[in-house]
Amino acid sequence: MGIITLVGYIVARVGYTFLFTGGGPECVNCRLRKVCIDKLRKGHVYRVTKVLGIRNKCPINGWVITVEVEEVPVRAAIPKRYAVEGMIFKYVKPETSSKGICSPDLLPKEAKVKVVKVYGKAQCGGIQEPLMEADVIVVE
Repeated sequence: MGIITLVGYIVARVGYTFLFTGGGPECVNCRLRKVCIDKLRKGHVYRVTKVLGIRNKCPINGWVITVEVEEVPVRAAIPKRYAVEGMIFKYVKPETSSKGICSPDLLPKEAKVKVVKVYGKAQCGGIQEPLMEADVIVVE
């Protein structure tokens, strides 16, 4: 069973993946806060697994829909010295013009991450250090 939360009606579809960045100032006194943002952890990545369809009014999104989400790993290029499944380290997004796994949009600029699975060598423009492609999950 995943986490029951609320997302904007436009993105309430199975498979939608998002980086939770926290609530806005309008959320502080909102009656839906406990189910909407208090269950999610800032800086973590979630994917909608089920749309439950209950609709509520929201001061930010207009309407929010009740969904079930699960936390998911993000594919990233990490330094080879950290490419060990189970390793926890401080990830710092590299300064590179490359996108995709070299600078994943779904990872914060800095975060403590855990290596879930290692795939193989990775190349990112302008980075001399040996890199590996891996799935990581934010742990803090």
